[in-house]
Amino acid sequence: MKLTKVSLAALVALGAFSSVASATPLEEAIKNVDLSGFARYRYTNDNRDRKADTKAGTNDTAGHAFRMETAFKAAIDDNFFGVLRLRYAATDGSGDNNEQRKAGVVTSDGTDKTNTTNSFGVYEMYLGYKVANTTITAGKQLIKTFYDDGDIAATGLKVVSTDVPGLTLTAAAYDAIEDNGDEVDGPLLSTMANDATKFNNAPGNLYYLGAAGSYSPVSFKAAIANLQEIATLYGAEAGVSFDVTDDINLNLKGQYVYSDSDHKDVADADFWAVQAGTKLFGVKLDAGYLDFDAKNKKNDKIAFTSIDANGQLINPAKILNGVMASSGRQYYNNIKGDNDYWFAKAGYDIDKFGFGAGYTQGKGYSWTLGKERAKRNEWSLDASYKYSKKLTFLSWYAAAKDKKDGESYKQNRIRFEAKYSF
Repeated sequence: MKLTKVSLAALVALGAFSSVASATPLEEAIKNVDLSGFARYRYTNDNRDRKADTKAGTNDTAGHAFRMETAFKAAIDDNFFGVLRLRYAATDGSGDNNEQRKAGVVTSDGTDKTNTTNSFGVYEMYLGYKVANTTITAGKQLIKTFYDDGDIAATGLKVVSTDVPGLTLTAAAYDAIEDNGDEVDGPLLSTMANDATKFNNAPGNLYYLGAAGSYSPVSFKAAIANLQEIATLYGAEAGVSFDVTDDINLNLKGQYVYSDSDHKDVADADFWAVQAGTKLFGVKLDAGYLDFDAKNKKNDKIAFTSIDANGQLINPAKILNGVMASSGRQYYNNIKGDNDYWFAKAGYDIDKFGFGAGYTQGKGYSWTLGKERAKRNEWSLDASYKYSKKLTFLSWYAAAKDKKDGESYKQNRIRFEAKYSF
């Protein structure tokens, strides 16, 4: 929406773009400023339970997460534009969040406190140039590759072209990548940035080439990502979607990623998955199979098929291949052993309400138990309510379990979210 009044900080930042690129007065520049973003509240409760032959322990955590992003986009002249995105992120504990129970002994770190000192920080700040259907951006910006979940920022140059109808081509080069705990899921980016024992001799710059096309009923993606002197990811996706009638749809999607190591402490890895689904009068059904393996028998190297979180790769579970374990290690960017799962999901939308359920089962590496080919499963339930186009509510519950050799680890998570977009 058009902005007539903005904060002083935003005006100063956007004015810097315009003052450098042209002599346009600030009063004229702000007439072409667009504002967008969201405000989101999340409550998350985790219950963890590990049991073995001679020991037992639980670890319960709960917390509130507050997040707001505000993006200002200013037209500088007919071709140039500037973007400034501010980000606020804060977390509070909840109740007995700090309570620890180990073998019947209870300890506490004290009373939870609300966070009132966090401030907005710069999330994106870049200059863009658009000619015809090609856009060039330079500066701090979201990378949005096939191998991340869309919230990782980096500093560099990106070119996106849609000159060919139905086809989007992307080329990018970044020499500084975010390792912020608010965004980074999984240990890869933090290890690259902070572990001098492994990657002190590797630049770790990110170079990316991607293509995405949609020509009904077929769609496809192809992407190459090189983490300089660490590894190169080669990935592809192909899908087909048929509308049999206005109320019936059949769809099929397959993905494959190969990680080719360029570093002595990094192992090759691969990922493949297939998912079939249908939509019938508001009912959605999906089922599929996925497999990801590290080519490292000793499990003494880093292996990955995504850069952050699980990227855009098929992941039917909510916590099993994500936040499972207190260290949050089980992502596609931290692979050990051989892992394979089958899954099924069902959902139903009626008016503004949505309901869903899912089940995933297979064998894979358990980071908590430290065992390969552990039996692993997760089931989940979710519900959503779309109050309006801008305000939505979401709630879900997931229960996951690892088990092998008389040991087990269980984790349950409850999540509630309210989000307002503008």
